[in-house]
Amino acid sequence: MVDARTVVLDVTGLRGMWGSPRAFGAAVQRKAIEQGIHCRVALAATRIAAVLSVYGRTDALTVIKPGREATTIATLPLDILTRVANFGLQRNAAIPLEVRNRNVSRMINIFKRWGLATLGDVAALPRDALFSRFGTEGVMWQKCACGEESQLLIPTPENRPFEVALDFEWPVEGFETLASGLRPMLESLVLQLSQAGVAAAVLIVRLWLVTRVWYTRTLQLPAPICDSRMLCTLLVLNLKSHPPPAGIDRVVVTAIPAPSRITQFSLFEKAVPSIEQLSTLLARLKILMGSERCGTPVLSETHHPNAFDVGPFDPTMSSAIHLEAAEETGPIAISRRFHLPLVAQVTVDCGCPVLVSASGGIGRRSVERCAGPWRSSGHWWEQTQSVDQ
Repeated sequence: MVDARTVVLDVTGLRGMWGSPRAFGAAVQRKAIEQGIHCRVALAATRIAAVLSVYGRTDALTVIKPGREATTIATLPLDILTRVANFGLQRNAAIPLEVRNRNVSRMINIFKRWGLATLGDVAALPRDALFSRFGTEGVMWQKCACGEESQLLIPTPENRPFEVALDFEWPVEGFETLASGLRPMLESLVLQLSQAGVAAAVLIVRLWLVTRVWYTRTLQLPAPICDSRMLCTLLVLNLKSHPPPAGIDRVVVTAIPAPSRITQFSLFEKAVPSIEQLSTLLARLKILMGSERCGTPVLSETHHPNAFDVGPFDPTMSSAIHLEAAEETGPIAISRRFHLPLVAQVTVDCGCPVLVSASGGIGRRSVERCAGPWRSSGHWWEQTQSVDQ
């Protein structure tokens, strides 16, 4: 489906079932009329030629023989090109539809200023000269005017959530019983992810308790995982560290997908543990030590010395840091204004330095710009801190 009024079908291989292309087009028209839909049908070797023909011609059924696309649509007006603006013909298919419409309108206006009126006029232009003036965009629209196809007809995947659910006959309170129910659920979920070519980056488990409330836990994985046994282990460990307050009647597990991880170690580096094993280790450590004590140290936004926070562990980030450090092996040039510290006398006016006097040829200079002071005590903005260093 291209838009609310246009539908494109791939009818390759249906000749044995319907016979000639004209017979298939007539069958489509009959089915549409039975549903109360009045439409025009065009069959061609390319979707560009079919869409341009169905909007540019008044015939109820048009069949274009292979190789006759440019001749059939040559007499159509230039404005008909707006019908294929949302086909993703631009190199970046993520361009918004409004931008595509503006691009095609701009090209149509340029062609009209040149004195061109039909698609055949655009098709007759020398392609090399068109490329030298407009680049690949000009060649792309000339191919459209010729009915040529530059991309395959790829269906848009269904935007459905990766979710599985299970209802228990009796309320579940033990983790062993819960794990036995999670295993087939996660196997089905991993199968859905594998068919889509993705893996689970985040797992969201929702438990409907006997108290008629939802208990939700979100498991942020350090890397996309597509292993049902590993996901089941991580979920159970997470629920053990944060157990639900009541029995469970229903379980719903939702996966937020991400591209599958491709692992390739260097021949000259020590192999690191797999993400799956590392995730299990971190989950067990969080149960023993607490989630606030397991992770990667990160700098805190404070002036307090030796202050740090604990963030989620990301092994890919540490590998990138080591790689950058290995690349920076060259000598570092250090430039100093003064090689030895000089004793200076600073004159302050209303708390701001205004004059600096020092030996070594500096003399007496006025301060043009200053910054600071820089606190080192930390949390100096709180009332409990009586000392400000």
